[in-house]
Amino acid sequence: MISGQLTVTYTDGSEEVDEGGDMYYWPPGHTVQADEDTEVVMFSPQHEHGEVIDHMRNKMEESA
Repeated sequence: MISGQLTVTYTDGSEEVDEGGDMYYWPPGHTVQADEDTEVVMFSPQHEHGEVIDHMRNKMEESA
């Protein structure tokens, strides 16, 4: 993470806070909330990450 702060909540209820300068790995089963403006560099398999982005877009459209 380049800068900022994110809170990650896992399906078991546990949380972690990641901040600028941290390296992170978020296994499946998490939700991320930006606590402040944040810059990140993500490395993820392109196809699988595309599926995640599509899922997020669908959920946002459903809630609009």
